[in-house]
Amino acid sequence: MPNYQLHIKGLVQGVGFRPHVLKTARHYGVTGWVQNSGDGVKIEVNCDKEKAAAFYDEVIKNSPAGSIVSSYRMKQVSERVYDGFTIMHSTAHDTIDLLLPPDRAICPSCRQELSDPSNRRYRYPFITCLSCGPRYTIISGLPYDRKLTSMADMETCPACRLEYSDPNDHRCHSQTQSCPDCPITLQVTDLSGFPETTGNEQVLKIIEQYLSAGKIVALKGIGGYLLLCDATSETAIATLRARKKRPAKPFAVLYPSLAMAEQDAEIGEHEKTALESAVAPVVICRLKETPQTGIAVESIAPGLSGIGVLLPYSPLLLLVSQDFHKPLVATSANLSGSPIIYEDEIAFRELRDIADITVSYNRNILVPADDSVVQFASGGQPIWLRRARGLAPGYFPSPFRMDGCQLAMGAELKSSFALALRNNLYISQYLGDQQSWASQLGYRHTLNHLLKIMGATPDRILLDRHPHYQVAALGRELADEYDTPVQEVQHHLAHFSALLAEYGIFSPPEPILGIIWDGNGYGDDGQVWGGEAFLLEQDGFSRVAHLDYFPQLLGDKMNREPRLSAASLLRKHPDQPALLKNMFSEQERNYYEKLLRQEPDLLSSSMGRLLDGISALLGITFINRYEGEAAMKLEAKALRHKGQEIPTYPIRINGRLLEWQPMLSAIIRDRQKGVPSEQIAAGVFESLAMLVLELAIRYDVKTIAFSGGVFQNAFLVSRLKAGLHGRFRLLFHQRLSPNDECIGFGQLAYTCITNHETIKTDLPCALPFQEK
Repeated sequence: MPNYQLHIKGLVQGVGFRPHVLKTARHYGVTGWVQNSGDGVKIEVNCDKEKAAAFYDEVIKNSPAGSIVSSYRMKQVSERVYDGFTIMHSTAHDTIDLLLPPDRAICPSCRQELSDPSNRRYRYPFITCLSCGPRYTIISGLPYDRKLTSMADMETCPACRLEYSDPNDHRCHSQTQSCPDCPITLQVTDLSGFPETTGNEQVLKIIEQYLSAGKIVALKGIGGYLLLCDATSETAIATLRARKKRPAKPFAVLYPSLAMAEQDAEIGEHEKTALESAVAPVVICRLKETPQTGIAVESIAPGLSGIGVLLPYSPLLLLVSQDFHKPLVATSANLSGSPIIYEDEIAFRELRDIADITVSYNRNILVPADDSVVQFASGGQPIWLRRARGLAPGYFPSPFRMDGCQLAMGAELKSSFALALRNNLYISQYLGDQQSWASQLGYRHTLNHLLKIMGATPDRILLDRHPHYQVAALGRELADEYDTPVQEVQHHLAHFSALLAEYGIFSPPEPILGIIWDGNGYGDDGQVWGGEAFLLEQDGFSRVAHLDYFPQLLGDKMNREPRLSAASLLRKHPDQPALLKNMFSEQERNYYEKLLRQEPDLLSSSMGRLLDGISALLGITFINRYEGEAAMKLEAKALRHKGQEIPTYPIRINGRLLEWQPMLSAIIRDRQKGVPSEQIAAGVFESLAMLVLELAIRYDVKTIAFSGGVFQNAFLVSRLKAGLHGRFRLLFHQRLSPNDECIGFGQLAYTCITNHETIKTDLPCALPFQEK
């Protein structure tokens, strides 16, 4: 009887694929083996060809939830007889060719066992199985086995070893297995840094006591430390803000159950699906007019109309939140602007001035990962604000067919890199703004970790064209180290290309209009771009329109102070002194009036800065206390508009210039007439939607693509869909953020489009939490 081998590639490790093959083999009565290797899963069976084909069909067709089969092939090999079917030890391979498994939220089976007093893992804070638990954040090498994770030195007890070898158990060959007899152990550390208490139940009781007393707890999560406090206590939240140096940026709220979250927030089917998925992101939801749980709304999300809802994605968070019985503020443990802390020693040292106690455990996190964040516009359109835990580092299917290893460094803000390797694509988790040394170290660590795991050396490095980006400087440093060429990609063309590649669009038969609106990016003319319209045609990209330039005052200072954007926009307005009076002191006004009379050194076409200036003119935000505050509060105003009619303000299209001055004058007149700021804000976004309609008609296109941080605005996206859907094909990001996290992916896409390299077409664009 012949033997047949099957080689399966994709996301087939860390998802229970080998136990699935074992059970299928026993069902079909075939003998042989299955094993992990550096390039997938390999199977060999001894049976006739008909049975082998049926067996392989079942293995592929009913592969485990969370798995991705990217390719497979079957071949006949030399005959060998086996006594049964076994899972063999994994084998190394010279070439790593795998998708990496993301961290997965606690599954229903483990959740049930956690709450069952008769189960031996009752209230065990680190319960996991084949379907859930940490993966990416604890992997040190491939193939995926316990010895190549941060649990390598943790011995399992006899009961766990029995489960591990039982093909009928949902922990068969689970690499993250542990239990109260071979536990991962919680530890509380006091402010002096010395261990105070160990033992899971004892520590859980201490956590509950501290939270009930209004204290702040630093708790080690899946991808880093979280800071927790009572979400109903204004005093506790104020203390957290003061210690964390985060005066206004909104916090996420951790609820023990969906039912409790629904007492405070409007949670539709799309939000519910995301919250209960294996990704378990923070989901931005509209607040109800009267929240019922007693959360301190204005302390949690000052001036905003929504909150970030989070459900427990780990057994530890589930126990903590259930024991507390109330909502908890849950935010990354760091100082404002720094990356999330994930190493124990650093947590003990850096968090002693923020948290009252620090709770850790003896399983190391090898790479950090913040919580992913998403919101939904009308019709369930997802808007990813952060792509991290539960999603990184995989992206499938890759639209690219590239030789060798291509590394795209991404952008400076909302940083994330992309790696195309052997027809697989890896997109890092959100790595923050690269303006601090700590963030730069975190970026380097994550990149080096992935390159080491994959055994990869870049053959080409792609950079943003900005001459002063730290990530570009690192890219050039790596290019010298690896003796590899670099290629620069303009920022906004990377945005446009990223969106096209999400949909597998390479060489469209008809022109596509790209609306790319963000805060800033280095333009080909040396100015600050950000309010751009591009056409992609057969002969390539062209910049066909942009916001009329206005002075970029004092470099990045204007990005932080919307009042400077207002001053720049009002440079030639006759009522400038009166309009700016309340925004500046007399000394400041004198300085800026003098500055505005000078010929500007740098100009901006940024839609983000235009919206900042309007926010300041409406008296909403003069100085940002966190990145994007003015835009978020302008959106919140628009969402509060209750009238049926939404006004529109004129934006004149004059050749390639989008002249915003008429809109600004009309807004000022309405403001002087006493028109409510909510109505004006809604009108601003409605006017932008109408502008897009005019551009689409002018350039006679059927497809419009939207990218850039401005399209994180759910109200704007909803107005665009309301005004344009049915008349045009609208492309919005589905799996990546419209902000600069998509730039690395877009740099790869741009090189494919302009170099006429192969790209896969007609790709599915399903949400990442829509599993089979």
